[in-house]
Parts: sequence; structure tokens; C-alpha cells
Amino acid sequence: MPRRANIRPDEPGRDKILDAGRAVFGARGFDATSIAQIGQEAGIAKSVLYHYFGSKAGLYEAILDQDAQGLIAAVATAVPRDRRATPRLRPGVDAFLAYLADHRDSWRLLTRDAPADPDVQAIHERIDDAISSSLRRLLALPAKARAKPHLVDLVALAVRTYAAWWYDNPDVPRDDVLEAILDVAAAGAKRIGQQVRTGA
Repeated sequence: MPRRANIRPDEPGRDKILDAGRAVFGARGFDATSIAQIGQEAGIAKSVLYHYFGSKAGLYEAILDQDAQGLIAAVATAVPRDRRATPRLRPGVDAFLAYLADHRDSWRLLTRDAPADPDVQAIHERIDDAISSSLRRLLALPAKARAKPHLVDLVALAVRTYAAWWYDNPDVPRDDVLEAILDVAAAGAKRIGQQVRTGA
């Protein structure tokens, strides 16, 4: 177990380590990042990082948790408070994309491939599942979620897939990505609606 550090009042705090870890993990990925590199980025001793997070995996998990919470909060703020109100999809997806565009390191971490380590893969998958679950809850009206759960899952997948693609194609305007996601949702609703009506 890592040795607990004695933290001086003037030592950089938890948030500074989170910021440094986010930047280095975002640039290099989990597997290629070392605690020493994060400590150098933050300007701290490795022992301070271990004091706050216990391990590299602990820091990675804390960063993903914080980023997922920020992303979900941004979407929740954008959609109508009334769960019966419409529209929800357009403002919610736009807020999702806007948050990622404003937090590029977070964007890369949340949409990149999971690390090789099975335990850290599990962390990544848990966060991804939490984001997907929150998107389904926030973007779909309750009646639609009950009547067409597969469509709701399709839209949540489209949001995450287009977001990952957009990271590698940043010259595409956000509005175009938004409209592409909405097109998928509209096409899916039409197709799935026809199948429900015809029993296909």
C-alpha cells in the first residue's frame, strides 16, 4: 500500500491533481501515463497524489466520475424540468456536445477506448453505463421510454458514437453533428414506429 504523505498547508490540493491527471490521461491514455508524469504536470511529489487517490487507477476513476457528473449536470440543466414537456432531445444533445467541446480533455477520456487493465476497464464501463442511463432518463419522455425502449437506447448510442467521431473531426460544426444525431433519432422513430404498427 502506498505511504500516506504529510500534506503541508501550501501543497497543491486535490483539484490541481485532478486537472493534471485529466490533461495527461487525455493526451496519453491510461496505459501510457505514469504517476511521475502526472506529478510533474501538477508540480507535486508522487506521495501527494498517493495521499489523495491511493493509486493511478484511483485517480483515473475520480477524474472520470467528476467528468461524468459535470456532463450529466450540463444536460440536466438544459432540458425542461417538467418531465412531460417537449422538446427535450435537441436541447439535451446540444448541451452534451457543448460540454464536451468546452472540456476537450474530458471529451477524450470519456470517448476513448477503455484501458487494457481489466479492473480499469470495469471503471470505464461503469462510467459509460452511468452516462448512457442518464441520457436515456434525461432525453426521453417517460411515455416514450416505456413504449419504445429500443429507440431510446438507439438514440443514446448515437449521441455517444457521434461524440466520439466528432472528437477526431473537430472541423465539423457542432450544429451539423447535432442535426445528424437528430436525423438518426427521427429515422429510428419512423422505422420502429412502422414495425410496431405492422407487427413486423
